[in-house]
Amino acid sequence: MNQQMTDGIHFLKKKVKHLPTGPGVYRMYNEAGDLLYVGKALNLKNRVTNYTQEAGLTRRIRQMVYHTTKLEIVETNSETEALLLEANLIKELQPRYNIRLKDDSSYPGIALSPYKDGLPPRLRIHRGKKPKEGWYFGPYPAASHVRELADMVERIFQLRTCTDGFYKNRKRPCIKYDIKRCSGPCVGKVTDEAYKAQVKEAVMFLDGRSADVQKNITQNMLKAAEAENFELAARERDRLAVLAKMTTSQNIVASGLRDADIMAVLQHGGETVVQIFSYRNSHHIGNMRLFPDRVDDMPLPEVLASFMSVYYADKPIPSEIVSNVLPEGAEVLSEALSEQRGRKVTITSPKRGQKAEIVDQALKNAMAELTRKQAESKKQKAVMAEFAELLGIDGSIQRIECFDVSNIQGRQAVASMVVAGEEGMLKNQYRKFAVKTKDSPDDYHMMREILTRRYKRLLKEDPTFENWPQVVMVDGGKGHLNVLIQVFKDLDIDVPQSKVALCAIAKGEFRDKGLERIFVPGNPEPLPVEYNSPLIFMLQRIRDESHRTAIGYHRQKRAKALTHSVLEDIPGVGAKRKKALLHHFGSAAGVKKASVKDLMNVDGVSEAMAQEIYNFFRL
Repeated sequence: MNQQMTDGIHFLKKKVKHLPTGPGVYRMYNEAGDLLYVGKALNLKNRVTNYTQEAGLTRRIRQMVYHTTKLEIVETNSETEALLLEANLIKELQPRYNIRLKDDSSYPGIALSPYKDGLPPRLRIHRGKKPKEGWYFGPYPAASHVRELADMVERIFQLRTCTDGFYKNRKRPCIKYDIKRCSGPCVGKVTDEAYKAQVKEAVMFLDGRSADVQKNITQNMLKAAEAENFELAARERDRLAVLAKMTTSQNIVASGLRDADIMAVLQHGGETVVQIFSYRNSHHIGNMRLFPDRVDDMPLPEVLASFMSVYYADKPIPSEIVSNVLPEGAEVLSEALSEQRGRKVTITSPKRGQKAEIVDQALKNAMAELTRKQAESKKQKAVMAEFAELLGIDGSIQRIECFDVSNIQGRQAVASMVVAGEEGMLKNQYRKFAVKTKDSPDDYHMMREILTRRYKRLLKEDPTFENWPQVVMVDGGKGHLNVLIQVFKDLDIDVPQSKVALCAIAKGEFRDKGLERIFVPGNPEPLPVEYNSPLIFMLQRIRDESHRTAIGYHRQKRAKALTHSVLEDIPGVGAKRKKALLHHFGSAAGVKKASVKDLMNVDGVSEAMAQEIYNFFRL
């Protein structure tokens, strides 16, 4: 038995003696203080005891126990409470050995802004965190469905989609008014009361109450016809036709699926996939597939239980979850999700009937996705193996880290680190860096800072090089490679090129794609990489991705700098005072020249504040 492994087991054996026998959550840490694993248990003492039985541990769990030097527990009142706490901690802290959902997408939803500052609600597709104000519907797994739905809402309810700045500066309606996609609130073509009615109907529709909306529109049409307002009646008739077409064209495969997620989990060839079909308000709103990581040694019921608890930690929970296998502890999981949702959630695994047929369809989709992914991964692995041979690396390449810097004459200097593996680009592991040293157009200096920060930290976190990249690449020529080599020397990182290879990728002649050159230490000539080969295309993708990420971050910082005002740096000057000062003096330069007395003439600026502003520009 490995001595360090024995130490890990001995540590846990000592801890077990003092553990409670009730439910709770436990956290395991390594010597550096990094969180390795978060788990829940109905009986903490029994659960942790299992880790001390080496014969029953999988390779992954053995490795975790090998590193464990610290254990923390939190007792809970029930197993349900423990499950909720575990899911939140896994989602927030991303422990190294817990399940990880390989999915980098930000799923879109539909948002309606609130009535604010005299502006009527605006319809838009929204990605990211749920807006704090207004209405939000989603997220939806299929972006195409969201675009289609937003387009339908725009056509039926004629809500504005323009930005606030565009809206405020209108003198006449835009083309969307002419083609009947907006009711023209910007120039008073619709009353506030009528627009509020449109918003109310749109909210009802997006909330799944299509029948109520149809009823309202029908009533409005009949009333308009009785009043001989035939223009309004015709408009309502057209809206009703569009709405009817939309609702009848929905492919409702199973009438019993009003609010449900269909899940199919499958393992094959060392890979795991979960396929999800989502139904909301009896409409099929899209599919998605996720590839959970760190679960290859777990049985399917355990995989699905871990997946559900993490997946629903930050997503809307349906009233029904139907799957091809019943997750481990389905009853407790159902209670936890019900408590989280505030309403009952059922989890079933039907073996016959309409729902079983849809589960079977999801399972076929899961198999197709897994086959496609494994085919792509096989090609990527072959190219990685070719690169490993070219660099003289012992074994295979699982991770490549590539760096690039971006700036304009040293201003808003940033850098990117992108990561590639055997499955392609690992976007959830990208990193962005803001260069902290004094503005300078010296790319070498910037690259040195970023590389030092990255590998100084990694050296502290993993001094054994166990989880290091096999390849560290910089975008540039021999000069950038020399910077990389020097950083490793300065940090006293003594690792052979066969374990962690250092290289630089330089643009080809005339910056032509396919002619990129790869430089390595100790070789003045570039490596012989075949023109237009799969390997050069892979390296191009990595280099282009690092460049795109760095440029994007630089543009973001530059845009922020352009809109930043020196007035924002004055303590006590918020948005309103800033606006008042600029309105009164015309510019920040005018504020700088103003006397205390002049500043006091601005609304909201007291004598003390005027003195503060005056001192800011002169002290």
